[in-house]
Order: sequence, then structure tokens, then C-alpha cells
Amino acid sequence: MSAAWPSVKARLVELLPQLLPVVPGWAEGAVYNGPPVTRDAVPSYVTVGFVVGEDFGGSYEQTRNGEGWQGALEEAGTIRCEVVCSTGDFDLPTVEARAFAFVDAFDALIAADETLGVLPPSSSASLAVDVQPAQTDKGAVQRLTVTLSYFARGL
Repeated sequence: MSAAWPSVKARLVELLPQLLPVVPGWAEGAVYNGPPVTRDAVPSYVTVGFVVGEDFGGSYEQTRNGEGWQGALEEAGTIRCEVVCSTGDFDLPTVEARAFAFVDAFDALIAADETLGVLPPSSSASLAVDVQPAQTDKGAVQRLTVTLSYFARGL
């Protein structure tokens, strides 16, 4: 059984940086495959397959649709991402708007092709978002934990 999860994650790592120059406020942002591995002060970034404070970056389960091993292989999975925005000031609405603008573009990307170009044609994908605003001694921070859920049919 070949899992679709690594291909879906790799595709997100490939696609999400394409949103940076087109989403307002994200031109200087970054997309990381897993945890951020730099000490650079990037005010806006996205992690793929990693969320600060969590022990897993997603999951998947494969099943057969039909009797025994004769049925089509299906996979239901999730990939956890985190969208983080900060500006250095205490204006939460500004960072909130920037974070949600990125998620809106991410959602439009998924809606345009739910197969992400790597899943079988009858597959589907969608996003769910957990919202975590914060004020720190360095200013306002908007964290959005984004879960991409997919269902791949006929692997």
C-alpha cells in the first residue's frame, strides 16, 4: 500500500510559496516544510506538517472499499499547517486580516483543484481552521492552525 500523505504534503510545500507574492502582506513571508529552521525574524510564515506545541503533523488511514482485498484502496488523511502573522505592534486586527487573507488564498487553491494535482480524479479536499490570537511583549500575533483534510479514492 502506497500512502498518498507524503505526496499531498510535498505538493503543499510546492504550492503554498506561490501564494506569498500575491497575498497582501506576505511578500516577505516564508513557507517551511515542517518546523521553522531559521532564526531569521520572519514576521509571517506558514509551516506544513508541523504545528508548534503539537506532537503530530497529520495522519492518514487506508481502507478497502469492497470485499476483502478486491476493493479499491481509499485513504482519508489530514495535514496540519500553521499560519503565523506578527507585525511588532499591538494591532490585532491587522495581523488577523493578513492571516485570514492567506487562508482565503489557500482555500481558493484547494477549491480550484481538490486533487492538488497528486490525488486520483474522484478525490476531495477541504480546510478547517482553529483560531488563536495572542498579545505578546513583542506585539500582536495571529496563529491559525489549518487542517487540510483529504479523501483519496482509487489509489
